[in-house]
Amino acid sequence: MRTTFNYAHLSTAAGFAAAFGLLAPSLALAATLTVGADKQYKTVKDAVAAAKSGDVIEIDPGEYVDDISSIKVGDLTIRGVGDSRPHLRATVPPPNKKGIFVVEAGVGPVTVENLEFSGSKISEGDGNNGAGIRAQGTDLTVRNCYFHDNQNGILAGDGAMTIEYSEFAYNGEAGYEHNVYIGVAPKFVFRGNYSHHVKSGHAVKSRALENHIVYNRLMEEADGTGSALIDLPQGGLSYVIGNLIQKGPKAENKYRIVFYKGEGGTNPDLRLFVSHNTFVNDGAPAAVFVEAKAGTEVNVYNNLFVGPGTPIKTGDPNTKIVDLGNLQTEDAGLVDRAGYDYHLLDGAPGIDAGEVLDALLIPDSQYLHPTQTEARPVVGAPDIGAYEFGVDEGTTGDDSTTGDDSTTGDDSTTEPDPGTSSDGPTSGGPTTDDPTSGGPTTNDPTTAGDTSDGETATGGPAPTTEGGIGTTDATGGDATDTDSATGSAGDDDGGCGCRNDAGGGPAALLTGLAVLGITSRRRRR
Repeated sequence: MRTTFNYAHLSTAAGFAAAFGLLAPSLALAATLTVGADKQYKTVKDAVAAAKSGDVIEIDPGEYVDDISSIKVGDLTIRGVGDSRPHLRATVPPPNKKGIFVVEAGVGPVTVENLEFSGSKISEGDGNNGAGIRAQGTDLTVRNCYFHDNQNGILAGDGAMTIEYSEFAYNGEAGYEHNVYIGVAPKFVFRGNYSHHVKSGHAVKSRALENHIVYNRLMEEADGTGSALIDLPQGGLSYVIGNLIQKGPKAENKYRIVFYKGEGGTNPDLRLFVSHNTFVNDGAPAAVFVEAKAGTEVNVYNNLFVGPGTPIKTGDPNTKIVDLGNLQTEDAGLVDRAGYDYHLLDGAPGIDAGEVLDALLIPDSQYLHPTQTEARPVVGAPDIGAYEFGVDEGTTGDDSTTGDDSTTGDDSTTEPDPGTSSDGPTSGGPTTDDPTSGGPTTNDPTTAGDTSDGETATGGPAPTTEGGIGTTDATGGDATDTDSATGSAGDDDGGCGCRNDAGGGPAALLTGLAVLGITSRRRRR
């Protein structure tokens, strides 16, 4: 939703004067702060400390060692500029015992772009959960960033969170930390990212009320030692669409790939939609591709399951499962399975084999390596999996989206709209009712959380067509997941979310503001 100002009730002259009188004080304070060897500030932390609401901080390429920042103002953008990402590298435990960037409680929106974070580690006594970014604010957007060799890439709490076109690698420690860990956010959007080689933990973990995990590459590859690739321990209305998901031969948890509602805290909506993903199991034959606990609703459509394992498993034979258009095979006709290129070859069994689905479950994009998306062609009947074979006659050659262009990041795709809550697919097409009205839950990644196993199912209508291809196991089988969230380093919630960008009013007002070189702002949330 965009919030704009309507000055139509004012005359042109009076409207301009009134609007300018309201906007001028705050706009006059907005500034661009520069960081670099020959710039206004030599350290990022000094620029962050000096920043005011509405400012932009631009950081030159280079290495910023033990440059630890506490972000205390919202409506702030921090971005790297130049031909390479500035690298914020921690070599000692951050003094705040949290992370390289800490977005303080109640602060937002904050946008972080084109930066590299590494080396954030704290002691076991302080929580073993040092993060590249510790998000405790109201909303955070992270775009085109690289997080590696931290205990957590991003550790966030109960603010809205968007992460797109970013890479996460080799984060984690002692089986408790993750590449990405999101708390009880109202909404979490994870799009166009490459999350891989997590150490012991999960590639993506979220307790959010609503999750949109779309068009990502989530892998352990040949030597990764992770647990589940996607862990949604409290459920929530969740869309897992158009992802490349691979379980490796050296994973510490050899059995879980997507794991839903595995812990005691329960979000009000317990519906999971898994559509048009390509799953590859290069590990144990007993792996489960999609596992959900009792009391949930599991909808699995047009997925390609490559390798051994059980496609769908629940903790109760009475749990509702919709299994439609899925294909499990060892001979999937992939371009290069060993090289992780999961595009389809001509003649692959998944071509034109998919079912026609509700609009909310149909991908219009597909992952393009590294950390990009491109338009998914429409060629005949839908293909099973994350990639469509062939070229849409209406598709141009330059249709990819990356994190490099910060002016287009939120509008690059039209998958189940991360800016609009929905009530899940129905036979009549997409809806727009808010599924989060049940309110927040209590578990947060910065605390130990509730580990009881409540199983209450709620939620509205969803697809009801039964059947499909592959094995469905509804007999349970509750393997122990040793992953827990510990965080003695501070008991405040973390946060994340949305961003600000340019906005408007009537033409006369915009013209007047443009003459003065001032742009108004509108908030997307």
